Amino acid sequence: MSDFRDTVKPRTHIPFRFQLSEYDCVPTTISNAIAYLYERHEVPPEVLQRIYLYTLDGVGRRGMSGRGSSDESVRLLAEWLHQFRTETFRIGTEFLSGREVNLGPGNRIVECLNDGGVALCNITYDRGDWHYLLALRADDERLYFFDPYWRREIRMRGQHVKSIRPPAEDGANLAIKRKWLDATSNRRRFCFGSWNNRDCLLLWRRR
Repeated sequence: MSDFRDTVKPRTHIPFRFQLSEYDCVPTTISNAIAYLYERHEVPPEVLQRIYLYTLDGVGRRGMSGRGSSDESVRLLAEWLHQFRTETFRIGTEFLSGREVNLGPGNRIVECLNDGGVALCNITYDRGDWHYLLALRADDERLYFFDPYWRREIRMRGQHVKSIRPPAEDGANLAIKRKWLDATSNRRRFCFGSWNNRDCLLLWRRR
């Protein structure tokens, strides 16, 4: 069995962060995307301010705020990031939804990864919940992610989803087979799920 870390170039940027709560996967993952694409001195503080201003807009039981982030907040943040620029920071964004989120021939997700970008992917998770991962690269069989939710291991049958321990040099700690990831079932874990629930944010560094 090949080692998922064999052909990975080492990262020189700030290490990825894990979530501080059960609900902050979106701001954590977007912050990790920025850390992957930019050096620390290149990131204006306004970027972090906007990430937390727009996200964590979900409302839970008994009207409790901050229970997750909506896809509308991700879309709004993507639009702001695309328009905001400084001498050191200029980022490209593209929000995909529905059937645009797929791993078929010529898909935008793998195209972005192969061009040096990253993808914020919404996937099925535990007990009907949804969760965002950061896609870093792809090969013919799998996509490789950083999952910001800290756990000791993932218990899954088969070889569809694999933890990478220790993480690869680019930070990837999770590998998911393409066929499994692109499934339209909402009952499986770590899938894009049904077409009407799919969304993904592509981010790349613009020149």
